[in-house]
Amino acid sequence: MTELFRLASTRIRSSVMSLSKQWFRTGLVAISLALASVGPSTNAEETSNVDGSGQKVVVHLSHFTDDLHRCFMAVKVANLMQDYGADVTLFVDLEGVRIAERKQELKFNWGPDSPSLAELYEKFADGGGKVLVCPHCAKSAHVTDPGLKRNAQIATLPMLGKMLIEADKVMDY
Repeated sequence: MTELFRLASTRIRSSVMSLSKQWFRTGLVAISLALASVGPSTNAEETSNVDGSGQKVVVHLSHFTDDLHRCFMAVKVANLMQDYGADVTLFVDLEGVRIAERKQELKFNWGPDSPSLAELYEKFADGGGKVLVCPHCAKSAHVTDPGLKRNAQIATLPMLGKMLIEADKVMDY
């Protein structure tokens, strides 16, 4: 009889625990769906309090067509920081130097509704963004100053030192 009682109570506990787990999972799914349906906030108060003026931001990009996602993210973040008033420099090295080449048309998209890389670069340049190209990487890639896009220049070592020392923030892609 005690064996039967022990077996029955074990099964009941197991069923209750299983039911509790199911309710817990259902609750998590419901909360996740509720949060997902709300989406990112576009509350004007959130953006009106952001003031990046006076801040110097360096966005470091070492990729180009070898990793378009990083390339797009770097230029998007650079534009975002500019939108908030920061003084933004895009520092490119390794494969990233290609984005600054005049001969590169930047006719790439990342995702179905994405603006082209050319549009993002132009917005950055129109906003006064500077592009500094690593001198060693430019030489290795046979990139010269006359072959660079608007607002881009091959940096000198003192320019790189000054840029990094004075940076308030450095983003790396």
